[in-house]
Amino acid sequence: MFGLLKNIWVQLTGALHDAVDNNSDVGRTARQGVRELQQQIGKAEDSIAAVDAELRLMRKDHQTALKDATKWDQVARTAANEGHREEALGAINNQVLAEERAQAYEKNANDLAPSLTVLNQQLAELRMQKQQRDTAATLLEARSKVAKAKTKAARTIGNVGQNPGVDFEALDRKVDRQEATAAALSDMASARAALNPELRLADIRRRDSVAAKAAELGLLTVEPTSSGQIAGDKHE
Repeated sequence: MFGLLKNIWVQLTGALHDAVDNNSDVGRTARQGVRELQQQIGKAEDSIAAVDAELRLMRKDHQTALKDATKWDQVARTAANEGHREEALGAINNQVLAEERAQAYEKNANDLAPSLTVLNQQLAELRMQKQQRDTAATLLEARSKVAKAKTKAARTIGNVGQNPGVDFEALDRKVDRQEATAAALSDMASARAALNPELRLADIRRRDSVAAKAAELGLLTVEPTSSGQIAGDKHE
């Protein structure tokens, strides 16, 4: 019992897989692959945009820090010229801090820039792949449609004449039977006529009557034959 159920399950599973394979749409599958790649490209674009924005902010902060360092340098020089030693030292300290920030921003920007370049290259490759997949999906869909059309046409042509709706062999046998029946009935009618004395007598009288009339016209020199045909010579 278990073996029978297992066999039925295997058969059902195989039939289901065959149905899926037969009903699968190559074009739809290919386009789904393109859509999935487009989604990946969209996520990559968002990530690269975030990295690019961070790099831009670092470069902006670097420039701001450089400007701050320049301003504090001017403050320090002015304070020193005016004899404000403590104020000059404080300005120099702020200048150094601004220069350190500028250096840090510059270093981070320089470290991040190559990564952004690589990411942009990868994004360009993904976009190229999408274009190639778009083209491939179009070609695959076209090829699939042509193959399906050929298969349908081949099956249609292959089935032409297989089920004409009329059994010509049966009709031929029917006509043969009709002809045989007609021949049999004809033979039976001839046989009945040969056995009918009245018909035989009428036939003999008919032949005698024909012979007498022909003799009156001088058309006969001999008696009619037993076959009913008049034999004789015509007078010139």
